[in-house]
Amino acid sequence: MLTLFAESDLGIEELLERSAKLDALVLDPSVAESKEELELSFYLAKKSLSKKSALAKKMKYEFLLWLTGKTDIRSAMKKSTPKNANELLIMILSGKKEHVLKTLGANEKKKTLKKIADQLRLEEISLSRIKN
Repeated sequence: MLTLFAESDLGIEELLERSAKLDALVLDPSVAESKEELELSFYLAKKSLSKKSALAKKMKYEFLLWLTGKTDIRSAMKKSTPKNANELLIMILSGKKEHVLKTLGANEKKKTLKKIADQLRLEEISLSRIKN
């Protein structure tokens, strides 16, 4: 999993259409503040897929469900869709960075996530599948 910040000249709809063909997600940067949040979501998605308890068939969508705390892909996409193409968080699950950036018409920005997450945010991700 590779995480990077970027900007693109394309519109949001075009970015989402192109990213659907890649093993990558184009997200609003506000959806994650730290690497730890992304790593936990990735671990939980991988674990749920291996145990056959996943809600999504594809890893990238299962990851997105865990990250956003949602149980359906449509609401997870709505919560994570970038507001503008100048501030993007791109999650590359497989493939080469250069190919993904070219496909998305994006340029990498020199910005990083915090390493350590807020503990309440990690708890929120971990407990997102518990039903009331």
